[in-house]
Parts: sequence; C-alpha cells; structure tokens
Amino acid sequence: MIIEQANAYFASLPEGFAPARQLQEALSAKAGRVDYLGVAGTAGKTTAAALTAAVLRAAGLVTGSYHAGCEPLSARIRVNGEPVAPELLAQAAEILSARETLPRAAAELAAAARCFGEAGCALAVVELPDAGLAEALPKMPVCAVTSIGPDGISASLERSAALAAGVMRKGSICVTAPEQPKAVVSELVVAAGKADCELVVPDPDDITFLEAEKFASRVDYGGYTVPLAFLGRHAAGSAAIAVELALALCKKGYDIPDEAILEGLAAVENRSSIRVLSQRPLVVLDACRTPQQAIALLRVLNMAKVRHLSAVIGLAEEEGAEAFFSALESGLTAETQKKDRTTMPGMSENPFDKVFLVSPAGTDAAMTERLLEKARYHFDAELCGSLAEAVELARANSRRGLLICGGEAIALEAADLLAEK
Repeated sequence: MIIEQANAYFASLPEGFAPARQLQEALSAKAGRVDYLGVAGTAGKTTAAALTAAVLRAAGLVTGSYHAGCEPLSARIRVNGEPVAPELLAQAAEILSARETLPRAAAELAAAARCFGEAGCALAVVELPDAGLAEALPKMPVCAVTSIGPDGISASLERSAALAAGVMRKGSICVTAPEQPKAVVSELVVAAGKADCELVVPDPDDITFLEAEKFASRVDYGGYTVPLAFLGRHAAGSAAIAVELALALCKKGYDIPDEAILEGLAAVENRSSIRVLSQRPLVVLDACRTPQQAIALLRVLNMAKVRHLSAVIGLAEEEGAEAFFSALESGLTAETQKKDRTTMPGMSENPFDKVFLVSPAGTDAAMTERLLEKARYHFDAELCGSLAEAVELARANSRRGLLICGGEAIALEAADLLAEK
C-alpha cells in the first residue's frame, strides 16, 4: 500500500464510536511504550495541542502529534513537527485494513499510535474529538480539557463537560482552561474526583496582555512572557494550558526547562486559529464553526476596532448553523442574549457589512441554499457559486477587507486560493 492509498483508506472509513477494547486490540506493542497526552474539549484543542507539542520538542523530547481534521491523515500525524514517514503510515494502514473495521476517528488514532511507537516517540500529543477513546491509550500521565462552550448542537454545557472529562485517567494530572463556566468547572471537579485524577485550573488573573490591539499578541502567564502567533484571550488560555501541561509533566518526571517552554510557545505557526494574512487590505482567515469560536473571533475583531468587513462563510454542516450565525452577529450565546433592541437579530453592531455564503468542496449546494435563509435573519447575505467568486465579491463590496470562516475545510481551501494570487 502506498501513502495515497493509505490516505484514501482512512478517508473512506465510516463515522461512529468504537469500544475501548476494540481500539486497544488494534494497537502495537511499541505503541504501548509511548506516553500519551490527550486533549479534549469543544474549542482550542488544536491550538493547545500544537503549543504543547512545540514545548516538548524544544525540551529535546522525540514528540508525536495527531490532529483530528479534514486534511489527509499523512499531514495530520507528525513526528518532531514533520509529517510522519510515509512508509510508517502505509504499514499501519495495511495492518488495520486487515482487521475488524474501526470507525474513522478510532482507526486514525490507532494508526497514529502505531506510527509514534515505530518512530520511537517518548511522548505524543493527541487531539480527541471523542474523549472516550482515551481509555484505550496505554499510558496517559497528563491530559487536558480545553474550553467548553456551546457548539450549537449539544444539549448543555454540563453534558459537553462530562463527555470531555472522559479523557481523565486514574493517577493522571488534567489541566483545564481558565475562565470555564461554573457549571463546567463543577462537572470537571466531580469527574476528577471519580477518576482519582488531579485537576489543575489556571488562574485567569495570571494572564496579562502586553499587546492586545492591531492584531499583535504578546502575553504573560505566571511569568512566562511570549509573543504568540494566535490572537485573543481564548488563545492566551490555550498558552496557559500548555504551560501547565509542561509543569505537570515535570511533576511526572520529565525534564522540561523554562527556556523550552518559552521557546516552544513562541515558535508555533498558526494554522488553526485566527490568522491575519494581510493588513491592507485586511484579510482574516479562521476555521471557526461553533458559536463559542464565533464569539472568540468577534471579540478579537472588536478589540482591534475593525469595522466594514465582508465575510465569506463556508459551513460544512447545517446542524448548529443558526446558533453560529447568531453568535457571529451578536457575540453572545443564545442563553445570554437579552431581548432588547441591541441584541435582537439584525439590530446589534458588528464588523460585517455583507456576508457571502459558499459551499466548501465536497458539500451539498442545496444545504448552503438553506443556510442562506438562516444567515439573512442576521446579515445582508448572498449566495455564491464558488469560493473564488465569493472572495472577489467580498473584496469588491468591502471598505476594510474580508474574513473567511466556517470550518477547517473552507479555511484550507481559502489558504490555497489566496496563496495562488
């Protein structure tokens, strides 16, 4: 099997859930020698994982990382910051394809673990969209639950927190995000007690913004001062998680000097969060797709006093879209919006003069037409036939610049398109 066939195999697998036993049986003996650091939550997983992996690499540790996204799997499994060796992933695909079929998330994690074992990784940072998969990983001395917030789908914050808490293991140290809602913290405290897991909650008072306007980001957390490629208070929270995870690993016997923490935090390239591609005209790229992420984006734009943008939005799913549009307009969740003229749909001040909807590659155009009706309740919205058309119209109708958002698929497509221009 060659790498293209391996990528196609994993992409073809069905969605769904796998029992821990089934995933454990798909792991190799060498995969069991790796210490895993599982990252769960509804927002900030990719940022927190990338920052943590960079810190471990700076400390001289052979480090694996796995990102759950829509790029080919060969681009999302990395060893020491570089894509995994094609022969390792192809070998893992051959072995897994001969076994009982696993759902895609479980199969990808099994393949990543096999690759980390073969590459001799000491530690591997793995994103867990399904935190229940953590139970199958052999060793997890440290784990993280990033920010928990509304995703437009889940019934409650408590339920989302309980699901993310599945990453906790007996005897491990779990670091969560600062400024979690009280209901989330309560749920995590109870879960940590049941799992016999130490819970670390960073103090938001320890976060100081040294630069916060004009899309500059320089943050101090408890004496660790670094420039970040990531913008906003939510990104500072991810940096705080990375610092606390490094300190927790020190308690577990790893040698991670302060210099490595500073070097790692400063070195990470932003591929997942709010990216400013140019200032004049302003071009912002963000993979946000949930209400929580939309609120974080709007906070950054308002902090920078940005107005009169055009937005290109490419959502890959219809579920949760109404809550996403509402949050992108008002900066508030459905639960916190007050029924007055300043927060009713169409009445609040926001940075967007016009919105252009587009279907990301591989999605249903009919779905985007339905999304247009939802978007028009909140914005002056128009449907476009392609991303290229949407970008051109957005530029022509903007006094300040444009934003492209709606998920990882549209963000990656836009990055490639804009790189060609």
